[in-house]
Amino acid sequence: MGTKMIRILLNLGSALLTMAVASFSAQAELIEINRVTAKVNDRIVTWGEIERAMDRLNFTEEEKKKRANEFVDGKIDRLLSIYAFENKGMGIPESIIEQEYNKRLIKEFNGDRKLFRDVLRSNGQSQLEFRDELREDIIYGHMLSTRKRLKEEISPEKVERFYRENSAMFKTEAKVKLREIVFSQIAGEPEAILMQQAKQIQDMLAKGSPFEVLATQHGQSPFRDKGGDWGVLVSSREIRSSQIRQQAFALREGEVSKPFTIDLLERKANGDIGKSGKIAVYLLKADKVKAAGRKSLDDVRLEIEKILASKIEAQSQRQWLNRLKRDAFIEVNLPAHKALKK
Repeated sequence: MGTKMIRILLNLGSALLTMAVASFSAQAELIEINRVTAKVNDRIVTWGEIERAMDRLNFTEEEKKKRANEFVDGKIDRLLSIYAFENKGMGIPESIIEQEYNKRLIKEFNGDRKLFRDVLRSNGQSQLEFRDELREDIIYGHMLSTRKRLKEEISPEKVERFYRENSAMFKTEAKVKLREIVFSQIAGEPEAILMQQAKQIQDMLAKGSPFEVLATQHGQSPFRDKGGDWGVLVSSREIRSSQIRQQAFALREGEVSKPFTIDLLERKANGDIGKSGKIAVYLLKADKVKAAGRKSLDDVRLEIEKILASKIEAQSQRQWLNRLKRDAFIEVNLPAHKALKK
């Protein structure tokens, strides 16, 4: 047999081996995707369903390992809710499914059906599967909503107790509403020149000139057209400059600061905020000062009622789902390498 023929046979053998390995890998992947991960009565959940749900959230492989059990539990809860729904002899009209389908199409894809189909295809999901998922969402939401407790369970005593025991949730920060007059370096002026301009304004203020009028006429503040008014109450954490922050929260209501120098900040190429190398001289006036404190019970009563209602609701739903689980046949068999790490 010639050398050329031997080479041809070797190449053919290599190609056949590659095809066999690829076929085996594809079959192995197919088996993995179709592996039964959970069974709820006569309904099965495959690993492919769970993995696709996590893929839509762009989970990494590590996140999939850690949260696989959570997604399987969620799917089991949904199937149990559907069983309970069907056992009551209830159904979802197709018109409701179609209405929700069109809502999603408009809200998430601006009515673009082609984009919608492309996204479904990229997620490995057909339109029929998407509709089935919508049906599940509607049924699950309906069954959970029927578990809501009456508002009468949230008594005034419970609201007041929550307010006392969670006082930190309702603390308010000290805030101040400021006006400013700013003299910045335009052509590299020395600090002494900027300070001299600010002191001239200080003298005018001492003679009775209104701060807002002087703020409109002088300086380089971005709020100059508004009389130097920042417009809103701000907390200390909302003021980036530590020098301005220190001066602002040392003022009493109606008081004006002495001229002070700050280092101007800028956003660097890497996104960080740092000193720009330039300075400015500020005069600040505290138009309004609001001390730190705590919101009154009346101000937060509705907020607390919502928190308590949510907790009662979640507990009621969990108890209901646990009762359904006791009456159902449930088997979970996550792939070993996908299971939650202990």
